[in-house]
Amino acid sequence: MDVEIYRSHGGPMIVVMQATLLVLAGGDSRRMGRTKAWLEVGETTLLRWVVDRLAPAFSEVVVSFAQPEQVHEHLPYRLVFDRKPSAGPLAGLEAGLGAARSDVTFAVACDMPYVTREIAEMAVAASAGCDAAIPRIDGRPEPTCAAYRRSALAHITAALDAGDFKASHLAEQLEVTWLEGLEPHLFRSLNGPDDYERFRHELSRGDN
Repeated sequence: MDVEIYRSHGGPMIVVMQATLLVLAGGDSRRMGRTKAWLEVGETTLLRWVVDRLAPAFSEVVVSFAQPEQVHEHLPYRLVFDRKPSAGPLAGLEAGLGAARSDVTFAVACDMPYVTREIAEMAVAASAGCDAAIPRIDGRPEPTCAAYRRSALAHITAALDAGDFKASHLAEQLEVTWLEGLEPHLFRSLNGPDDYERFRHELSRGDN
């Protein structure tokens, strides 16, 4: 894994991977009742909060939306949009990997704010020599919080064109390094209003 190391004004060293951070923001948010990317988190939005949390470790940031109409404000990131409508996160993965300048991309859903930079770095490192490094929590894969190499793109496109939009099926087509033994709470999603309020409460207590 190629990295660059910076030290800013005598502060701690910042390790920047030559990898792309892809934030998946194209979900329809039916259970939340409003678009998750624009949920308020302090003085910012959930999307910007997730990017700011992870981006310092990456050489590039890309954000994928299903369609341009989902973008409600100017964003200082590269934006991509789904080729296949109503195809879920797999379409966001296709758009992001197709646009990424790096060979390896760490993808994370914008409603997974507990994911840490350490998880991202672990996944990117583990993706060497395979198509993807995917966490597996209690036997369940987490394909929307995983590192993908460019070699995975053709398989993603083939699945979309075949009408198989389930991201959980993708691993069957890829050479995968499974990341086991990780803390389950790091992979919690904000699925509905109760999850969102719990996250805001935890954030106000400094738990994140």
